[in-house]
Amino acid sequence: MPYQVLARKWRPKTFDEVVGQSTVTRTLRNALASGRIGHAFLLSGARGVGKTTTARILAKALNCVKGPTPDPCGECSSCQEITAGASLDVQEIDGATNNSVDQVRELRESARYNPARDRFRIWIIDEVHMLSTGAFNALLKTLEEPPPRVKFIFATTEYHKLPDTILSRCQQYDFRMIPARDIQAHLRTVASGEGIQVSDDALTRIARAAEGSARDALSLFDQVLSFSGEDVRDEDISALLGLIDRELLLSASRAVAAGDTLALLDLVERLSDYGADHRNFARELILHFREILLLKTAPEGSALLAALVPEERERIRPLAEAYSEDDLLRILDVLTRLETDLRWAQDPRVTLELALLKMAQMRRLTPFAELVDRVERLAAGAPRAASPTRAVPAGPPAPAPAVSAPAAPADGAAGILAAMIGLAAARPSLAQPLRGAQARLEGDTLLLDVAADFSAFASMHADDYRELARKAAGRPLKVQVGSAPAAVEVTTVEARRRRLMEEAAREPAVQEALDLFGGKVVEVRENKP
Repeated sequence: MPYQVLARKWRPKTFDEVVGQSTVTRTLRNALASGRIGHAFLLSGARGVGKTTTARILAKALNCVKGPTPDPCGECSSCQEITAGASLDVQEIDGATNNSVDQVRELRESARYNPARDRFRIWIIDEVHMLSTGAFNALLKTLEEPPPRVKFIFATTEYHKLPDTILSRCQQYDFRMIPARDIQAHLRTVASGEGIQVSDDALTRIARAAEGSARDALSLFDQVLSFSGEDVRDEDISALLGLIDRELLLSASRAVAAGDTLALLDLVERLSDYGADHRNFARELILHFREILLLKTAPEGSALLAALVPEERERIRPLAEAYSEDDLLRILDVLTRLETDLRWAQDPRVTLELALLKMAQMRRLTPFAELVDRVERLAAGAPRAASPTRAVPAGPPAPAPAVSAPAAPADGAAGILAAMIGLAAARPSLAQPLRGAQARLEGDTLLLDVAADFSAFASMHADDYRELARKAAGRPLKVQVGSAPAAVEVTTVEARRRRLMEEAAREPAVQEALDLFGGKVVEVRENKP
């Protein structure tokens, strides 16, 4: 007996066996059970999702000896002949090769006669969008008012090409792309029925490669079986279908998390030796990082994690802990751009290397919401919140600034001023106006004369200086801010450099940055026209 491919051997024979189209099959079953049966059906969707198969099952349900019924017996002469494609009353034609006006006129003439044996005369027209405009026009009248024992079932992959006059005369059913988990479950049923030894991970990879088409998945599985026999190994899947080894994907994500650029360059070298397609690797890496993001964000037991094999889930869990959500989003953005760039790249290897190095060297940026919170805290005079711990530090920690707080309350205006400068070391923008300021005490009031350029800033932060003075003196003090006389300008290079640094430090944006990041002005360059 000649070999029958899996896609034909395991073709669904009932509505319950149709994979991943529960909405369509439930609607058709209810219509058949209630007797609300239309005269024209339009089944639209991508290739290999079950349109023609459903059309044949619907034809059997209409003409079965027990019908019309949602559960055709599959044993009567009508059911068996429809399954074999030999029924006189069910004609399956191809719209691509029967698209002329004359052929549609022949169909219209045939529709005037009663069925030879069965309940209905049924025409299944596959790829109906291929009919010519004249053929559609010739079909309109018959489609609108067909004889009582005639049914039309149309199937198309390009719904948008059908005239509105045809669409308005049909009951329309949209077939969706089949989820990978449903295809995997179907492949497992086929493997068990055929006695094939294959892992869940291998079936998952075939299901993903099928991109939503059950027929494509079975064709790929047939190809794998021709290569491997009845014992399918995971490495056979990668070698035959050109899929990327999972170990390479794991190595890439671990190297990116560790910032190991040498490991990434070595990985690209291994890809080249392996002969892998760089764009295919980019696509697989996008799916891999998407899995990490799902494991990072989705709660345990979520349907989003159903497609992940338990063993694979445990392998990528440490990676989900090492990355933040912001890191993963930025990495996925780089990868999606990479996948597009590789289409036109003259040297795909270099393009891939640059993208991987960019991912590895990306700094762990502080989230914008945290920056806003810290600015608000600074404006309110509240203590700065601690930054969250990062999985991979950007560099060695900076030494904490030494704050010379007085051991005992300072006495005298000069002593209080010096102590205030030490207390303000953590906030450079507050400490800067105090350096070079003049202070004097008049009773419980501390008079501060700061440089004229600092006077507006110091007056605005008088409450902060009052608190510093209270800590320095050990008692409540009023603070009054004034302006010191302008110093005689010195024209030396060093004096000019100091003046530029002081001017930069007085800029509001610079002061805010110094407070936010605990920094200091190191060098200033004058922007000359």
